[in-house]
Amino acid sequence: TTLHAATNPSSHQRGSLPSLPDIRAAVVVPGFLTGKNEFLSLSQSLNNMGIPTVVVPMPNWHWLPCLGGRSMRPMLERIDFTVRHLASVAGDLGDFERTTSEELEKSLDDAIPDISYNIFDCYQDFRNNPGGVLEVGGSAEVDEYPLWNPKGSFPSAPEPTGKVALIGHSAGGWICRAYLSERNYGGKSYRGNRFVHSLITLGSPHGNAPGPAFKGVEWVNSEIMDAGSGVRALAVGGTGYKGDSSG
Repeated sequence: TTLHAATNPSSHQRGSLPSLPDIRAAVVVPGFLTGKNEFLSLSQSLNNMGIPTVVVPMPNWHWLPCLGGRSMRPMLERIDFTVRHLASVAGDLGDFERTTSEELEKSLDDAIPDISYNIFDCYQDFRNNPGGVLEVGGSAEVDEYPLWNPKGSFPSAPEPTGKVALIGHSAGGWICRAYLSERNYGGKSYRGNRFVHSLITLGSPHGNAPGPAFKGVEWVNSEIMDAGSGVRALAVGGTGYKGDSSG
């Protein structure tokens, strides 16, 4: 088992920012081939509960460069962009319980700028994104991906005021684990544990499986996510299919 629930992590553990408080706010990461629109009802429900929540601002076609189990750098850039922007404003959104959900959603929409990404950027990413069943770039192994930066313009965020939670659905869950890692993934170490206090995954495939398409899952499973990461974690699974010891 490589995904453990961590309770009461110390703010002084490796990879954390001791000065940042935990903020009751969340970023939702869509699952494979889904986008922001499919998760608006979830974010609205959480906003109605007084938990400021945003969905990574992307349509489902932004997944196209990742088809066939290739590098998830395009998704990691979008997660990093959204987390940093929410973390920079979450502590300044006021008394959430006294803010109407409409006002809260408008404040959040204003806080998260648009990503500039077009079909030509997508085509370039589709051609060059490494790994996967076709072994683009020479290998399907994450640690052997050639250095490559996804296309798109991601406006920089102000300094963070607190740490937020991540909610990842399906493939979005294991990709969040890659985001939290301090290791180099395809040319970049995101170290998202500096900005995240909790991770909840919903129906995510955390178990290893054969084939190049699951090399990314294998990569995150080579690192144990426990209390030492400074991030609390909860994996929520269904009962429709029998899993193995890792879920």
